[in-house]
Amino acid sequence: RDGIPFVITSFHGDTNGLATKPVLSAVIKAMASDSTLMTHKLVFGLDANTYEKAKPGKQQDVLDWGEHYVSYDLTSCWGDVPNPSNYTTFNSRTYLQTQLNKACKKSDKRGNGDVNPKDFILFGKGDFKVSRTWKDNTGENKYIEDMAFPTLKFPSDHGILATVLEPIAPS
Repeated sequence: RDGIPFVITSFHGDTNGLATKPVLSAVIKAMASDSTLMTHKLVFGLDANTYEKAKPGKQQDVLDWGEHYVSYDLTSCWGDVPNPSNYTTFNSRTYLQTQLNKACKKSDKRGNGDVNPKDFILFGKGDFKVSRTWKDNTGENKYIEDMAFPTLKFPSDHGILATVLEPIAPS
C-alpha cells in the first residue's frame, strides 16, 4: 500500500537459542549480497528462544541478543534493549505429560517452568516506528502476567505477539 518493498522473515529458534544470532547474521548477509533485495525493508518475526537468566555458553541471553540486533541497525517491537522480564512464555510440564523428568508440582511451576522473553519482531531502526505492540496468552486479545499456558482455551506455549509499524519518511 505504501510502495515499500519488504523481506518478511520468520524463524523458530533452537531450544537454547544459540542459532538465533547466526541466523540473523545470515539473513542480513543474504540481503546485502543480493542487489534485488538491498532496497527492501526487513521485518523479522521470531521465537529467538532467549533467556532472562541464561546459562553462559549454553543459552542465548536476551540482553546479548538485543546488542546483536542493534549492531545491524535493527530494533525490535520491545526497543533496542529488551526488558528481560517481559515474558512471552510461561509453561511447565505436568506429570500427565510424557517427559516426566521435566515435570514439576503446581507450586513449583514458576521456578521450574519456562518463563522467558523469547519472542520478537525486528525491523530497521530508520525504516519504521512502533505504533503499538501487544501480546496475548488468552485468545481474547489480552495477556495475563504470571498465568501458565497453554490452557484449554489457548493451546500455544508462546504468547501471540503483534505490533503495528509505521514507515518513517526518508530524510
